[in-house]
Amino acid sequence: MGYLVLVKLALAAFPGVLRSPAQAKVFEWPFLALWTALGAAGVWLSERTGFAPAWEPGTARTRLLTPALWGIGFGALAVATDLATGWTKWVAARLGIASIHIPWPDSLLIYPGGAIIVEILYRLFTIPLLLWLVSSVALRGRRQEATFRALALLTSLAEPAGDLGLRALGWGAMAAVFAQDYALNFAQAWFFRKRGFLAAIVVRVAFYLVWHVLWGLRG
Repeated sequence: MGYLVLVKLALAAFPGVLRSPAQAKVFEWPFLALWTALGAAGVWLSERTGFAPAWEPGTARTRLLTPALWGIGFGALAVATDLATGWTKWVAARLGIASIHIPWPDSLLIYPGGAIIVEILYRLFTIPLLLWLVSSVALRGRRQEATFRALALLTSLAEPAGDLGLRALGWGAMAAVFAQDYALNFAQAWFFRKRGFLAAIVVRVAFYLVWHVLWGLRG
């Protein structure tokens, strides 16, 4: 959350770098307070619902390196899909903007902050809360792993649902983007469960560095 404060201060000093007002809004102070509260609640709930801790001594490879390699792989897949379908240029044209990517060098600062917010909303708070309500409260501590798997499958649909708007570009392009986004989100849910929330964030940060930062350099 300290990193998000750094992003907020940078945006205040250099306004106008984000692509839409909605992107800027998530870094406003009331929302930063909300993300902090939701993140803290998610950490508290995850400790009580069987998630791996965020960090343990000697776990740099499993908490950092392996998730980063997965994120890089997903980023490369996203680039290949864009080359094959041209979907980002199509979306940018419909929105009347030059690119869906935030320009360099602002992208290097902003996208890791966006990764933190996305993980709080899609995983760190949402999955432990639902798992606690279903398994710990309703089922009295039973079927925790089965409940987690069901929640991972369902919550991984949240972000890819936005890809359904690509059907006007063609069903093949839409299916390709949807499938890779779903796989990314499901992998992050697995990393969160087995390696802790830091690993899930690292997957997303590495993905954004390839997809939005490096690929965004081409415009």
